[in-house]
Amino acid sequence: MLTKRTLFYHFNKLKDAIGINADRNVTLYSLRHFFITQRIMSGVSFRELSGMCGTSMTQIEKTYYHLNDIIMKTTALKDYKLDDDGKIIQI
Repeated sequence: MLTKRTLFYHFNKLKDAIGINADRNVTLYSLRHFFITQRIMSGVSFRELSGMCGTSMTQIEKTYYHLNDIIMKTTALKDYKLDDDGKIIQI
């Protein structure tokens, strides 16, 4: 079993090795947040995530609900792109 001290020591060594500087304030919890965000963006439901992460569905909805807006915009604009003038055109 790893102690917190050992875990943080190795996590900080890993951050140094891959070039994440200290002023970015990346924590172990940041990795969890990134994981949940990526799962939502790839279509995993809040219900599935709550079971996977041991967090209530309500908490995940409260924290990550704004991602639904991004997903809805992306879905709505799938058949469109910007032309050279910045106008939205259908593909």
